[in-house]
Amino acid sequence: MKRRKSVLLAPMALALGLTAVLPACSSSNTASTASPATTAGSTATASPNAAALEPYDVSLVYQAKPQKDDALIQEKLNEYLKAKINTTVTLQPIASSDYKKKTELMMNTGEKMDLVFTASWLDFAGNVTKGAFLELDSLVDKFAPEAKKLLHPFYLEAPRYKGKLYAIPTNKEITQGKAFTFRKDIVDKYQIPIDKINKVEDLEPYFEKIKKDDPDMLNYYVSGPTGGGASFMMYESKSNYRPIGPVPAKTPMWLLDYKSTTEMKVKSILDQDIVDLNKSDAEVFRRYFEKGYINADAATVTTLVGDIRKQGKMWQQTSVWKPGADIELKIYDANNYDWVSHVVEEPIVTTDLATGSMLAISRTSKNPERAMMVLNYLHTDPYVINLLVSGIEGKHYKKVGPNRIELIKDSGYDSQVFWVLGNQFLNYLKQGQPDDLYESWKKFNNDAKRFPLIGFVFDDTNVKNEIAQLTTIANEYKLVSTGTVPNPSKLIDERNGKLKAAGIDKVTKELQTQIDAWWKENKK
Repeated sequence: MKRRKSVLLAPMALALGLTAVLPACSSSNTASTASPATTAGSTATASPNAAALEPYDVSLVYQAKPQKDDALIQEKLNEYLKAKINTTVTLQPIASSDYKKKTELMMNTGEKMDLVFTASWLDFAGNVTKGAFLELDSLVDKFAPEAKKLLHPFYLEAPRYKGKLYAIPTNKEITQGKAFTFRKDIVDKYQIPIDKINKVEDLEPYFEKIKKDDPDMLNYYVSGPTGGGASFMMYESKSNYRPIGPVPAKTPMWLLDYKSTTEMKVKSILDQDIVDLNKSDAEVFRRYFEKGYINADAATVTTLVGDIRKQGKMWQQTSVWKPGADIELKIYDANNYDWVSHVVEEPIVTTDLATGSMLAISRTSKNPERAMMVLNYLHTDPYVINLLVSGIEGKHYKKVGPNRIELIKDSGYDSQVFWVLGNQFLNYLKQGQPDDLYESWKKFNNDAKRFPLIGFVFDDTNVKNEIAQLTTIANEYKLVSTGTVPNPSKLIDERNGKLKAAGIDKVTKELQTQIDAWWKENKK
């Protein structure tokens, strides 16, 4: 039995917008697993001496829930970096629910920013094409060569546009497998053979039994019209097709056989085999909703899946997996439940996943060089990154080993930025995480299958109007993925007719043309 984990997850959306948008992560063979206490300060060898630099304040805009002790963390960080590179940092955490809207407003109004968290699922490619971020190749080579050496090569392939680098990924696991993740006590109670659960239909007998015996337990949680919590593993688990992304990021309606090594043939969701899979999946979810296996408020609820787990109301979810993920889920949710997973899809490194968590430098930065120096510290200095991830020793955590900590409950700092910033391989290990966690990530990264189009970014200049219309139409039919609407197959036909009239075939042709040209130049 493969026991694996979940890092929260995004939806199926029935191939309308069906991509898992969770932090992709990476490692390299040179990533350090040494104790931060023994290596702190051993970074940024390419950075000039502080006395040779003018003072500058770097704004760090990132996705995280603001914390009570953010100001205290900022104070400690600034004491350190001022001595190192005559730099202070203004921390600007923005809650995930507001992040995209607020940062796009900041970009559109030309507000001064330096380091900005970005990702494929935050329309990184779109922001690059409109000039929001600076090219980074020369800046990395001059001011962050140490960070560059630590990154897996795929990470330096993926965030490029027309050959130029526009962001530096967070250094962690570079991809994820896909899995069904289960609460262990429920698995034991009902003797569920999780190694035989390979598609969502395999869960139905246990949905029926648990609904009868544990009526307060949610069998399948879906949150809102985006389908959050719904299975992303439907047509994907039954075919070799994967979304080509970001094309565009909001509506990945084009697919490729990820096992292909010669012919890069683009399919749209109007291709009959994809239509058939879409309808089959939609009918499954409709049946589950009618039987009460999916929550009744699936069309409107916005409560995060993690909050439902904390309430003890969930026993399984579809998820993404990496080594140590089941333990991480328990830590992340701060609950007493153990989780076990069965991986059903091999890890595949795609552009979307490899660009799932990154820092870019805004075009409005007044000192991109200093911003890159700070980024280098985030990737190479254990004191800096652990300060941001875990806080201050004795106040927010206590050391229980050379590279291991226990968090102090209700301490005033619980940032959850371990996947957002810097180099996760330098993070202190937490309770339950194995000593060889980071070594297992390296192997996981090195064994992952490479999607043939990693690094490909679609230029939508010739089809902007069509994509805008297609996006609008796709959004009109998102409820199909929740199971809450009757006659889903009829609605898929209706949707597809509108997509065809709006020019999906024109976009498909343009996409195929660009892929053919890119593949000719870049095929591995």
